[in-house]
Amino acid sequence: MVFYPCQELIARDAAGTLSKDDVKDIRKHIEKSRTVVFVLHGKPDDTDEGFSTSGGSVCTFKQLGRLAKLLMPIRDEKYRISLVMCYGARCRNVRLNHEGMIPSGELASSFAYKFFRELCGARNIRMVAWTGAVSNDGDLKHTCENEDQVLYVDKKQEVAALQNSPQKQQIEIEKAALLQRLKMSNADFGNNVMMKFANNPNAAPTNEVERFALRYIPYSPVRAQWMMNLFPDRNQTSNYGKLIYDFSGSQLVITNRYGATGGVAVNTELYRGGLI
Repeated sequence: MVFYPCQELIARDAAGTLSKDDVKDIRKHIEKSRTVVFVLHGKPDDTDEGFSTSGGSVCTFKQLGRLAKLLMPIRDEKYRISLVMCYGARCRNVRLNHEGMIPSGELASSFAYKFFRELCGARNIRMVAWTGAVSNDGDLKHTCENEDQVLYVDKKQEVAALQNSPQKQQIEIEKAALLQRLKMSNADFGNNVMMKFANNPNAAPTNEVERFALRYIPYSPVRAQWMMNLFPDRNQTSNYGKLIYDFSGSQLVITNRYGATGGVAVNTELYRGGLI
């Protein structure tokens, strides 16, 4: 198994410090390896680019494909590629439930598939990638976020963006007018109304002030508690989110390796057919 930090290799290539001898040595090493691991940072809302630790763009899927073809000699034995990239296998529709069957058009929208598509016609490969934030321990055992954790992170980003928005100012004006009209104090609104939905986000509103509270809660001081209760099953697990891409002859197979409780079964084929 060989690891290649894409950020370093692409930076060296761009700077002209990745020499022909360097490339030759890497190719020799890779040709003898059963598994090649490409390490890159990803974001849940970007399926075209990979990122550095600091968050800057490192490469597109096309650039990574060109790098992989440069470094991986043609051979008969199938390469096993591991794309260790957070959200690499996640589709463009980040809020799509990835525990179930995924439409082929959505499968084709992920960074992982687009990278695989660049490479599979030129090299004999099988690749794995993950739908959530992925990490590994000292034994290189990977863990991945489940759906609730992915959606929780996405919701946190969405709510954070609201705090300095014009909508925030407007809804505070609405709140002040509503409480004045109903002769309700901020304390009563916060303790008796807001906490109801912070503790039970799926509770049904029964009156005007509760309907407003559901609109206001993403802007409120109890938004963190509300979000945690909105996604109660969030966690990181070793048996989750792993998709396998395999292309032989003219046949593409995409498999959900582990499945999920309430979703597809273990080793469910999400797609079988020609390249998407």
